[in-house]
Amino acid sequence: MPSSDACIICAINSDNLQHYRIAEQNGLKAVLDIFPIAEGHVLILSRSHASHLEQLSAEEHAELFQFAHQIGKKMFEVLDDVSDYTLVVNNGRDAGQHIPHVHIHLIPRRKGDNLRFYWRLMTRFINPISPLSAKTRLAQMHLRWMNAG
Repeated sequence: MPSSDACIICAINSDNLQHYRIAEQNGLKAVLDIFPIAEGHVLILSRSHASHLEQLSAEEHAELFQFAHQIGKKMFEVLDDVSDYTLVVNNGRDAGQHIPHVHIHLIPRRKGDNLRFYWRLMTRFINPISPLSAKTRLAQMHLRWMNAG
């Protein structure tokens, strides 16, 4: 599907919007979420402008999840305090998708973070001024990923 001029993710994919890219593969991008639920929250962006997974080709669908798998493995190397991660796909508006473009959330989890995780999940858009969203913190996290190779 062609890109959309009004889509934030299409703008990131075409490098027309500032973002913190941590990896790229076959036109797929992994970027830091600027409204992270947890420090190190990564978005895996589809190439195609599609709002639902079913609209992607089987090839891109497979590549997207393979790339997410690779980034998930690397997350444990980059973020030494991470014990697990939550993988989320909000597949359409009724599923909680805010941007109608397929993307996967990889949210680092740390031991004992449940209350903080769910609080941030529920409030990240009504309270966007969070220390986790500060540009200096995002820049530092970006450096950690870039220095990990």
